[in-house]
Amino acid sequence: MTPNDTYPTDFKTGIKGIGVATPDTGHTTKNIANPKDLGWHRETMGSIVEIEDAIDISQDANECPIFKIAGVSPFDPTDPNFTLVESLGVGGMGAVHAATQSYMDREIALKRSHHAEGKGATFDSVIEEGRRFGRLDHPSIPPVHMVGKDAQGHAILVMKRIDGTDLHTMLKKPAHSRWKDVDEDRTTWTLDIVIQISRALEHAHSRWVLHKDIKTENIMIGDFGQTFLIDWGISIDLRDEKHRFTTSKFVGTPCFAAPEMVIEGRELVPATDVYLLGAMLYEIMTGTVPHTGHSIDEILSKAKNGNRPDIPANIPPALAVIIGKALEPEVRDRYQSATEFRLAVQRYKSNHFLLEQLRLAEQQIATLRHWLQEERTDRLTGYNFMTLAHEALAILKTVIRGGVQVKYAEQLVVENIRIQTEYSILVGQFGVAKSLMAKMVNELGSDVDWINHLAGQIAEAQATHDNRDAEIQTQSLALMFEKMFELQRKTNSSEE
Repeated sequence: MTPNDTYPTDFKTGIKGIGVATPDTGHTTKNIANPKDLGWHRETMGSIVEIEDAIDISQDANECPIFKIAGVSPFDPTDPNFTLVESLGVGGMGAVHAATQSYMDREIALKRSHHAEGKGATFDSVIEEGRRFGRLDHPSIPPVHMVGKDAQGHAILVMKRIDGTDLHTMLKKPAHSRWKDVDEDRTTWTLDIVIQISRALEHAHSRWVLHKDIKTENIMIGDFGQTFLIDWGISIDLRDEKHRFTTSKFVGTPCFAAPEMVIEGRELVPATDVYLLGAMLYEIMTGTVPHTGHSIDEILSKAKNGNRPDIPANIPPALAVIIGKALEPEVRDRYQSATEFRLAVQRYKSNHFLLEQLRLAEQQIATLRHWLQEERTDRLTGYNFMTLAHEALAILKTVIRGGVQVKYAEQLVVENIRIQTEYSILVGQFGVAKSLMAKMVNELGSDVDWINHLAGQIAEAQATHDNRDAEIQTQSLALMFEKMFELQRKTNSSEE
């Protein structure tokens, strides 16, 4: 679990007062106002709360305090407890710690508001986040275990702790150890991740929750292959008029922002998350972000103006269309829901698989053609020839059923049968050749020149074969009679 770094930025006055309270010993908080810091433009910014005064949230690194949360255990409501283990980060609303829950004997992630109840806005923000986040129930959304407050009156949000690696780290490190668990094409695997996250958002939107901060850093890949969409700290309830419309302060990650997130008074809708899905897919495929610049103001200006990133020519055209539609500046021109986006990605993924199968069938047919040209008629080649021909035919039928490049696949089917027919003639299997010929006549008709030519080849080859067989049979009979006469002569001589 990573912190939600929610810093204030005013659209009208630019960057102002970005900062956080002192983090736990050993924890480094990035300063996103400093372009020299790596990844400064990828940090989440927000206006949930503006920290004017320093808030003391420091903790001795060697101490693990016990938080007493009242009224959350049906067995002992006065004494449930959590032991902090380490800091996971500090954000605008609170500090996030790895912790253990004694009664449940489990590791959890615990978020604690900067302010105590009645002392500042962060208390209500953490409580609202917990209630909003807690009503979601999806395998790719970490569950909220409870919301409460500690003995000092600070809001506590207890969540599932995710052990794993964020997708951004994996993409930036092709040799990362996590990749060894991926036993398929990496593009296919990442498309599966995008599909899973889209499903999680479909569920969230059905519960009126908009995430607003979808990016590869917020996608966690668990130790056992689980996929999680984390950091719901700046999410909103779409039924809440106050938060559904943007204000003068930007909330989100600048380099991924949808135009309506940057323009004051614009309504945020499920298609806003669709834009962020498209931005994430763009980064996955290109290795860069949609909006770049030397300052946050420059980046936000590009997002506000609806600047569309260039999609490199090496991106498959069908996938480029999906990314382009998701990143449309106007909400009405995008996929209107995460479901529409997911279905488009699924269709591409399915077609991508079928296209790979089509390439495989092409290679198999090329091998068959090579064996035919070399007139390889040994028994092993004959067996492999028919096996490979049938595999290619099965693949092509699957491609045709999938509706991918149907006409071309049908042409390859005919080529496959034609090569099989010619090979059957070569090895003298005329019955097989005639059967294959019947299939082609059924598919293409009997008035195709090359089919008639091939039929003539079969007839000629069979006539030659039959004549050769008759000649061999005649020669065999002559030899047999000659031996019989020779044997008779020897018998007559011995009797004399």
